[in-house]
Amino acid sequence: MTEAKDLRITQYRKEIYKCTRCGYCREMVRERDNTFRICPIRENTAGFEAYTSKGKMMLMRAILEGELEFTPKLAEIFFTCSTCGNCREHCPVDIATTDIFEAFRCDLADRELSLPQHILMGQKTLTEKNPYGEPQSTRVVWLEETSYLQKEAPIAYFVGCTSSFRQVEIAKATFKILKALGVDFTLLGSDEWCCGSPLFRTGQIEIAKTVAQHNIEKLKELGIKQIYFSCAGCFRTFQTDYPKYFGKLDFKIESISKVILSAIKKGELDLKDEPSINITYHDPCHTIRMTKKPDQTPRKLIKAIPWINLKEMRSSQKSSMCCGAGGGMKGGYPELAIKIATTRIQQALPLNVKYLVSTCPFCKRNLSDAQQAHNYPLEILDLTELIARRLK
Repeated sequence: MTEAKDLRITQYRKEIYKCTRCGYCREMVRERDNTFRICPIRENTAGFEAYTSKGKMMLMRAILEGELEFTPKLAEIFFTCSTCGNCREHCPVDIATTDIFEAFRCDLADRELSLPQHILMGQKTLTEKNPYGEPQSTRVVWLEETSYLQKEAPIAYFVGCTSSFRQVEIAKATFKILKALGVDFTLLGSDEWCCGSPLFRTGQIEIAKTVAQHNIEKLKELGIKQIYFSCAGCFRTFQTDYPKYFGKLDFKIESISKVILSAIKKGELDLKDEPSINITYHDPCHTIRMTKKPDQTPRKLIKAIPWINLKEMRSSQKSSMCCGAGGGMKGGYPELAIKIATTRIQQALPLNVKYLVSTCPFCKRNLSDAQQAHNYPLEILDLTELIARRLK
C-alpha cells in the first residue's frame, strides 16, 4: 500500500477533505451565468459518479487513507477527464479541482499507470520536440517568408505544435495579420519546441519541464521582450505553468486577439466591409477558466466588428462547455472527445450561424472532426482566420 506522504496530492489534503459532496460539479442549470450542465464526461458517458469531480475527490480521499490501491481502472477514471475546469468554476467551496487532478495524474505516472497513448506522446516530444512525432525540420513548412526566422526583433510569435503541424491555416492567418499591422516580429522555427501543455496535463511533468526550459532559454538568447500567441493552450502554459516551475518570466505574453483588438481601436487595421453574418463563439477552457483572469478579449473583438452578429450558445463564457479535446482526451479517448464536441456543436445549431469561432487550434481540430462526422451546416473557424480573410 502506498504511503500518503509519498503522494503529490498530499499537498492538497485539506482541499480534498473540503469537498462537501454537494454535486454541483456533477450537474447544474443556472441561467444567470449561462450555466447549462457542468461535466462533459458525465453528459457524454453513462454518468457514473466516479468520473465526476465529486467522485474523484472521494477516490483520492480513499487513497490518502490507505483504503484504495492504485490500479489501471483508477488511472482510466482519472484520465477520462478533459481538465476543463468547469467543476472548479462552479464549486461552492472553491476547490482547485484541476490542480489536484493534474497532481494525481503525476502520481499515476510515477507508478507507471499513464495511458499508453500519453506515454507515446511524451516519447515523441522527447525525440521530435512535438507530441505529433512530426520531424522538427518541418515545423515551419507553412512559412514562405523565411527571413522572419530568428531575425533580430523584440517580439516573437510562438506558433504552437497544432498550428505548426495540423491547423497551419491558423499560423498563416496570424502571420498575415501581424505583417499587415507592421509588427517587428520573429519566429523561433525549429528551435520552438512544444510548450509542454499536453505533458503538464497528463502527468508527464519532467518531460514538460525539459521542453519548457528550452523555450525559456531560447527566448532569452534571442532577446525577446514580448511573445504573441494564437494558441490558448500555449498561452495558458506560459502564463501559469512556466512561472510555477521557473519563476517570473523575463518577457511579456499576449494573445493575438488582444493585439488585433488594440489595432482596431486605434484604427490601425483595415477590414473590408462585408454583408452581415451570424457567428457564435466557443470559449477555450484554457483562457476562460484556467488563466489568471477570464479572457473576454475575443468576444470584445468580435463585437468591435460591425458586420458580425454574435449569438451566444446556451452555455458560454465562464460556464462554457468544453470541446472535449484537452487534458489528453483527444489522444487517449478520441471517440469520446468527438462525442463531446458533437454535443457542443448541437448547442450552436439552433442559432442558425454561419461560423462557430474559437481561439484554440485544438478546439478547432476537435470541433471540425465532429462537424465533418455529421456534416453539420456550419463552418468551424479560428478568429484569426475570420479576420485574415477580410483584410484589405
